[in-house]
Amino acid sequence: MENYYGDPYTMWHDGIDETSVTRLKDEERDRAEDMLIASLEEGSHYGAIGLRELRSTKALPYLEERLKSSAGTLAVEIAVALCLIKQTLDYVPYIITALQKSVFWSDRIRAAKALRRFPTKEVVETLFQVVAKDSDYLVRNHASETILFLHGLQPSISSHKEIFGHMIVDYDKENETSTRNASEHYNESAKMLKRLVEKDGKLRKGPIILDIWSWKD
Repeated sequence: MENYYGDPYTMWHDGIDETSVTRLKDEERDRAEDMLIASLEEGSHYGAIGLRELRSTKALPYLEERLKSSAGTLAVEIAVALCLIKQTLDYVPYIITALQKSVFWSDRIRAAKALRRFPTKEVVETLFQVVAKDSDYLVRNHASETILFLHGLQPSISSHKEIFGHMIVDYDKENETSTRNASEHYNESAKMLKRLVEKDGKLRKGPIILDIWSWKD
């Protein structure tokens, strides 16, 4: 548990070494699998991540059951785990729902990043809608960078200064004119981003489920 989770501060600040469980063998792996299932049942999304990395078929009924009552980050990580373990896209709608409807920006960011694994037209269209409409800059940012990634482009929206300029416009939520003006900028950023990927990018193919996170040339 110390090897996987680390100390609480490091876990919060730097994240965890998600792949550390994959180095376990035989009895150690079996024990870790049981501990991660217990962690999942306590509501830990880190439990779902570990089970995903182990490709734990033993955990499938526990993941399925927990998903029924989960939302936000926990639902996202369970859905990703189920997709990767079962090699299916059936659970992607749960990630899309979290991206569109979660009240917490951190959950929406988690969903936007998770969708890098799933290069489908539905996912891309949803991400464009988020770029055009989400009220939080960081969510729009991550959604746009996932779009770039899925089209084989370097996921750095700030490198595209004109698009980025429209995306970062701030607004006063108490001022209708300010809000409307910002909305127009966000819509323009989505339109410009769409033109960019149509011109310079190509939606990834090959394995339907991408088990990678970072951009590769």
